Amino acid sequence: MQRHGLRLLFLVAAIAAVPGLCAAAPEEQSLLTADGSLHVVRSGRAVDLGVQDAAVSPEHNVIEWTSRAQDGTLLTAIVPGTDSQTGKRGLQLAFDEQTQALLLLWTEDISAYSQIRVGVLYNGTWTNTGLLPNQGLSAAYNPQMLVTHKTATYLDEHDNVVTKTNSILSVVWWEDAQYGQARYATLFLDEDGFDPANLAIYDLPVLLGGGGETLYRGVPSGAYLFPSLQNDGLSDAILASFADLHDQRQKVVRITFPSDQGKPSETGNLKWERRHIPIVGVMTQGPVARMTPILALNAAPELWVKTSIGAGYRPTLYWRDGNTLKYTRLGDHDWSAVRSVSIDDSMPYEKALSLVAGMAQRN
Repeated sequence: MQRHGLRLLFLVAAIAAVPGLCAAAPEEQSLLTADGSLHVVRSGRAVDLGVQDAAVSPEHNVIEWTSRAQDGTLLTAIVPGTDSQTGKRGLQLAFDEQTQALLLLWTEDISAYSQIRVGVLYNGTWTNTGLLPNQGLSAAYNPQMLVTHKTATYLDEHDNVVTKTNSILSVVWWEDAQYGQARYATLFLDEDGFDPANLAIYDLPVLLGGGGETLYRGVPSGAYLFPSLQNDGLSDAILASFADLHDQRQKVVRITFPSDQGKPSETGNLKWERRHIPIVGVMTQGPVARMTPILALNAAPELWVKTSIGAGYRPTLYWRDGNTLKYTRLGDHDWSAVRSVSIDDSMPYEKALSLVAGMAQRN
């Protein structure tokens, strides 16, 4: 078996060799909330972003947040903990209406390893934390986050049943550390005081009772670097798709959490203590998708392999290859032949993407 240590050395060297990795090009992401507030985050060198703050070194990389309310009120701040020499990239924004929390996800490159970081803005205060690697040096890739809501019940002091709605932040990413595997983190926004340090982190293969040494030989990077998250239709469950390189299987799993949380005030209430522990089951699995492309670690986002999971829990993988959008769907035993949609003036990339994703969702 090809041991993972050799792979990790290669990845660490590759990260260090990516030109300008610690001085990432400026990025910007925007998000509009239901109350009309516009949030904008930008990452890059302070001097390139035009940051006017004497306390910030012009050459340092920062993440700047700006908010403009409907009444014109403008707020600007440097996200705490982001003023450093390390590059910040892959900005993602989300907002939870129930808790009014603004969520920021990014990847930070720290010398020869990288780390996923999560920031939470609540009541005007930013906090952020890193998703700690499983063991030792690590390289983290292509995180995705999703906010979902789940109805749960508990008993009050008088044993009356109380119904509540949990706001749940989920994050999935690929990590190369001791083993190469998809990892999953979750935070209950409505309970944890909006402190991302409370994020619980799991190895997805281990949640299924597996995990262990991983084999990369003959598996293209497009088959495993891009785990995905999406809602399970109209239910309150979450679907995650990932490659398990220990079993050499592509898996779609359904993630949910206990609905009956017992009586919080009751000493030793196991239901309450276990309310944040994910319940995970395999819905579909098949061979690793070896027909996917080999992609550079710093490939442009439009080249990434994307996943859509249909009503029958069948994943469809799709990716851009020059002037075509290619895709394949997992059948009962194996992946279909790779098919494609030509991209031209009459079929722009965005339209092709929408067509393929729509087809995947219907099937």
